[in-house]
Amino acid sequence: METGNDERTILSSNPARRALLSLLIVYSAIQNGMYGEPRAFVPGVLLTLAALCLQWRPRWFTRQGPAPAFAVCALLGISSIGVMLGLGGSLYIIVFFLLGWVSYRLPASYSASYTVLNIAAAAWILLAQHRTLEAVMTQCLILAAVYLLFLAGRLRRTTRTMKEAHLQELTAAHQELEAAYRSLRQAHEELEETSEQALRYAVLEERSRIAADIHDSIGHGLTSVIVQLQALPYMIEAAPDEARSMLRQVTDVARGCLQDVRTVVHEMGLVRPGEGQKELRKLADTFSERSGIPVAFTMDIPGTIAPEQLYVLYRILQEALTNMMRHAQATQAEVRLIGNKEGLVLTIRDNGVAQGPIQPGFGLTTMRERCAKAGGRLTFTPLAPHGLEITASLPFSAATPNNRGE
Repeated sequence: METGNDERTILSSNPARRALLSLLIVYSAIQNGMYGEPRAFVPGVLLTLAALCLQWRPRWFTRQGPAPAFAVCALLGISSIGVMLGLGGSLYIIVFFLLGWVSYRLPASYSASYTVLNIAAAAWILLAQHRTLEAVMTQCLILAAVYLLFLAGRLRRTTRTMKEAHLQELTAAHQELEAAYRSLRQAHEELEETSEQALRYAVLEERSRIAADIHDSIGHGLTSVIVQLQALPYMIEAAPDEARSMLRQVTDVARGCLQDVRTVVHEMGLVRPGEGQKELRKLADTFSERSGIPVAFTMDIPGTIAPEQLYVLYRILQEALTNMMRHAQATQAEVRLIGNKEGLVLTIRDNGVAQGPIQPGFGLTTMRERCAKAGGRLTFTPLAPHGLEITASLPFSAATPNNRGE
């Protein structure tokens, strides 16, 4: 089990404890000088100074790694045991201090090796003095017991340190979780607010769409009804049969308006698949019959038109014809729908009274917005000497074949 150079141990945890342990070491040296043999005095003083250096300057010994510190402590330990047993000194405190220092300051492998080396040295010295086997075993057991005592203290302290570190990690993790929870809660609140705003925007957008649909479909039909009803009194007197036919047409237009209302309310599709081209042509023909303005309709589109594109083209053509009837005073019109490599192009021309720059109203603005939402572009071009050309360009969708048959 490894310990760092900055580890605080029971040998050097604070100055007061260091001072107390230093006094015990000095006391052991004094006892060695007073009651030991004279020849053990100088080695005892040297060992005492070395032990005090280890006590007060531990980093100086361990900054080069555990091996040099192990060598120094081994030399001091064997010397202390030699003085204590061979010369008759009293240096037990220094021996125990060295065991504790090694146990707390050096890795476990070094401290165990140091203890074995000290036990072997003590046994060899005692056997050299012809001591009894019991005395040898007692000395060895004392050294081993002291080492195990220090080792247990080190293990307890390491366990406590690990628990404290684990508690700190748990505290930090708890704080991070609280911060993450606050962030998630804030994000949730922002998401709810964004969702509410998106819902409001969707409602407004749907209202705008419904308004545009009503303007394009019902407005177109009602305009035709009004025009025909205005001409009906004159036709009743001049041509009763034609008046009855016109009345039937007016009734059909009113029914068509009702159907458009149902379509808007129930968000029904424009047409059934495969009938897009027919519906566009039918719209132009119906307009010609109701308004008396001939509309030349040409189309060059291979395959079918995607429903979403057909819806946009239908509404644009419907609004353009309605504006022509209301404002253009045109006598003829031309509608052309072609497909090129870029997509679909719908062109509507009339010979009305439009001249110069065009100021788009609600109808033309709605047409431009519809085209832009479909990814296309709508332009208005005045014709010479008078008239207007409306061009709607839409890109091909995934469901629409182009004019090359792809």
